[in-house]
Amino acid sequence: MPKVSGFKLVTELFGGIPHLFENFKEMEEIVLSYPKLRDRVGNKEEEKEKALKNLKEIRAELSLPFLKTFEKFLDASLSQLYDGINFNDHGLDLKELSKEKNIVLVPNHQSHADYVAINYVYFKKYQSPLFVAGGNNLNIFPIGPLFRRSGCFFIRRTFANDILYKLTLEAYLYYMLIKGNPIEFFFEGGRSRTGKLLPPRYGLYQMLIEAHAAIPVEQRRPLQFIPVSIVHEYVPEQKSLAKELDGAKKKKESATQVLGLVRLLSYQFGNVHINLGKPVDAPETLESGSDLKTQTQKLAFECFLEVGKNMRVTPTSLLAMILLDEASGALKWEEILTKARHIVAYCEKFNVPITESITPEHLEKSLERSIDILIGNKKVEVIGNTSTQHVFYSIKDDCRKEILYFKNTILHHFLVPWIVHMGWVNLFSGHISTVEDLKKYFITQRKQLTHEFYLPTVKEVFHLTLDIVSDAIGRPVTTLEECVELSHKELYLILQKVGLFARSLNYLLEAYYVCGLTLKELSTKDYKEGFKMETFLKKYKEVFEAEKKLRRIIKYAESYSVPLSKSSLQFFIHSKLVDSNAGFYTVADQVKLDEALAKIESDLSSQLSINLLN
Repeated sequence: MPKVSGFKLVTELFGGIPHLFENFKEMEEIVLSYPKLRDRVGNKEEEKEKALKNLKEIRAELSLPFLKTFEKFLDASLSQLYDGINFNDHGLDLKELSKEKNIVLVPNHQSHADYVAINYVYFKKYQSPLFVAGGNNLNIFPIGPLFRRSGCFFIRRTFANDILYKLTLEAYLYYMLIKGNPIEFFFEGGRSRTGKLLPPRYGLYQMLIEAHAAIPVEQRRPLQFIPVSIVHEYVPEQKSLAKELDGAKKKKESATQVLGLVRLLSYQFGNVHINLGKPVDAPETLESGSDLKTQTQKLAFECFLEVGKNMRVTPTSLLAMILLDEASGALKWEEILTKARHIVAYCEKFNVPITESITPEHLEKSLERSIDILIGNKKVEVIGNTSTQHVFYSIKDDCRKEILYFKNTILHHFLVPWIVHMGWVNLFSGHISTVEDLKKYFITQRKQLTHEFYLPTVKEVFHLTLDIVSDAIGRPVTTLEECVELSHKELYLILQKVGLFARSLNYLLEAYYVCGLTLKELSTKDYKEGFKMETFLKKYKEVFEAEKKLRRIIKYAESYSVPLSKSSLQFFIHSKLVDSNAGFYTVADQVKLDEALAKIESDLSSQLSINLLN
């Protein structure tokens, strides 16, 4: 690729009047013709002017010559930051599809770099623009004008009380659909701070469905949503995201902050992986009221689950899981490699998506590159003497929450083997002896995890459990009844098979344990009238720090975060152990709280003891 002067490219990007792709006059006419907006505006000139002002605030100002120049700029700059941007369309030609249908890409959101990565690879592959919904927090110089000219349209973060703005936005989507422009929006509504997928926001889904239904039948094309899974091997905003987990306020985007991104040139970001999922069709007929809400939610969760299913295990997320799960905190390279091979083998056997870079023939080289990035970015330290080969790798204590982000992007793929391990520890020790006990245990564990993840159905959990058990003992097991009749030798074989995932979710159990202890302290007569969230969060942090020093039950620094403390409280509320009323919380059942706390402590303790056998 020929080198291009960075100064020349920046001059081209900001200089001159762009040749705009859109006819703004036509846009205004179509927007104002949208039935709901037309009825709202009527003959009121003032309302019309407000709507047009809203439109100017929202609209993209796409310039194809600008986009081609921007492409050159990114060709020159992205190669300095990333090893590559890997795009897998699974044989789905989006350019051809967009000729027949209105397509809407719905990716998850990990980084501000997502805007650039997806648009860049889409334009590179199809030489066609993609129109992206961006928060107006990004509409700042210099990136605001850049994004707007490359196809971004900006949306206010909140506009619930501004009906005219909402209708203008809906009318703009109506215009985009009529023109057949491919659209993209991040369904989570914001970047994930934890790495776990956030539940979908329904607003833009519903607006698109309604706007599409308003197009005259003879002009209307089918509306199809394309789930997009994006995973970064390293996220530029990683440190600030980790600080927010500890309660730091999100910093407002500013020009100074954007210009500070120049410092990122000293970092290495590995690869970005973008994968298209199976398209999800919008409803052909539009229901009203609660039926529309139900249709919208169903559609959004179908897209959400497809995105989760296609979140690939990368070298970085694989390393993150291995290193974070190690109780001693440090591992030799051969130990890392052995664990990685076993996890990859599990993925290949049970259809967990992985990147091409960690298939068996590429695994060692890719992990070496990934560990070099983490060392170079000062997240992992090398301990020992390299000349004598006594070298250990460990995540720095103050970076564990940053690295947890990557583990969390894939953790939902390994929930079932973790639950299996928990259940089989109890079977092995005799705490579970009947099939009813086993079913109840699985359902309880799954219920607890629903506050952290969107999970497979109970039926899917049981099916995968039987597959894992059958694979471990080398013969088919088709019912849970058979599971409780397994010999100790067979139980041990299963524990060995899933032992690799034994500690994968322990940091979550530890958080719930701390929450239980916190609630006990807040159930005394001093809090007879209840306590507020602020008091709970403060006490939770105090209890965590005290328990962490003891190192009796709490082993992981990442067991504390503000989102985790809140989700663990929600578990106790939904379990009817805590009452919530008008912003105040009270412990509803002290006896059951003690029982729940004892169960979590028992789960953590029994796992630690059984792991001594592995």
